Amino acid sequence: MRRDLALRGALVGLAGGIAGLGVGLLLREPGAPWVYSSIAVAVVATLAGYLALRRPAAALRAVVEAAGRIADGELAERVPDQPGPAGELTSAFNAMAGRVEELFESVAAEEARLEAVFDASTDAMVALRADTRVSFLNPAAVGLFGGTMVEAIGRPLIETARDYELDALVRRVIADPARGATEVVTFGPGRTPLRAAALPIREGGDWAVLLMLTDLTDVQRVDQVRRDFVSNVSHELRTPLASIRALAETMEGGVDAEEQPEFLQRIRQQVERLTTLVNELLDLSRIESGAITLQPERVELEELVAEAASLLRARAEPLGVTIVDDGSAQAVEADRASLLRVVSNLLDNAIKYSPRGGTVRVSAADEGPLVALSVKDDGPGIKEQNLERVFERFYKDDPARAEPGVGLGLAIVKHLVRAHGGTATVESRPGAGATFTVRLPRQFVGRRREP
Repeated sequence: MRRDLALRGALVGLAGGIAGLGVGLLLREPGAPWVYSSIAVAVVATLAGYLALRRPAAALRAVVEAAGRIADGELAERVPDQPGPAGELTSAFNAMAGRVEELFESVAAEEARLEAVFDASTDAMVALRADTRVSFLNPAAVGLFGGTMVEAIGRPLIETARDYELDALVRRVIADPARGATEVVTFGPGRTPLRAAALPIREGGDWAVLLMLTDLTDVQRVDQVRRDFVSNVSHELRTPLASIRALAETMEGGVDAEEQPEFLQRIRQQVERLTTLVNELLDLSRIESGAITLQPERVELEELVAEAASLLRARAEPLGVTIVDDGSAQAVEADRASLLRVVSNLLDNAIKYSPRGGTVRVSAADEGPLVALSVKDDGPGIKEQNLERVFERFYKDDPARAEPGVGLGLAIVKHLVRAHGGTATVESRPGAGATFTVRLPRQFVGRRREP
């Protein structure tokens, strides 16, 4: 193109020279001087035209070549600046190329941020075309549907998700893109509860609908825990209140003088049961809310276990249950009163579920920066599906065989251990007893009591 433009300039100059020669021949009689002069003028005009357009032609050629490289993805490509009128062309092109590069970088950064958000989301997200084919899905969606991302891209949603409810939801939104739609569906062989939200994407290119799937398993579980809590609190309050009312009504009807102390003792026992329930609920609420502060000190676990066993001897001896320390010679920095309550609650739980003549074993192990304290019983054990619930408030593995008690002991254990920066776990299987283990940092990391 550069050569064509320069040649065109030369031809323009040559045409001008020839025109001058023709005019000279018409106005003058033929003669060598005029002919030679006209030819010289034509040659000079041709050369001047070529030279005049050579630089713009070079600039134009450079711009064309640079534009091609930019189109191939070399966004940093620029052309050399040129003097004169050609410089306006190269400067304008370089400014345009810089702006194009900035726009591409901005779009790439936005796409990277969007992809990072999608990838980090625990909710499954699927972008769908107007024909319900999958354009994009995040790792959570891949895990939910199974298969791989490569297999899912380009396939219809019904083939990827294998769920007619989701497919029907998306098709409704595609048919009426003015508004989205939300439903709760049960997905897959495990009937996982999902909140499915299909949202239309306006001006989204080949993205017509965004489908978001939220697993409601934990939400439903928390709701069930709440209902169980309300039910259990109501039951635990109703039972002693009903006993107190019955005893009071009996005394109002008249009882022998020798029977009155027994009735009063039974009323006092029920009042103490209510008081224990209320106090433990208040304690648990304070621990959960972080209102409790701790006073750490060096605690010898061997001494603490012996003290807790002594406090529970009156409960264990009538059942013939023996508490054995298999080696707890470890020390931690912790709030002594709180840790004593943890150990006492674990021992009390083990005694409660141990058979007559059973044995409760306590041990402590050095785990580097942690100390693991374990309490093992030889009771009926816990079903696998219930292991994760044993530390919930009022939860009982088998209500039909449950021993009397408030049902907050293990919940208090879990939250007191968490306040120390530790963890509480359980291992068990039906018929083989249960082992409860608390792991505490050797150095205190919780919240200290203000001096």
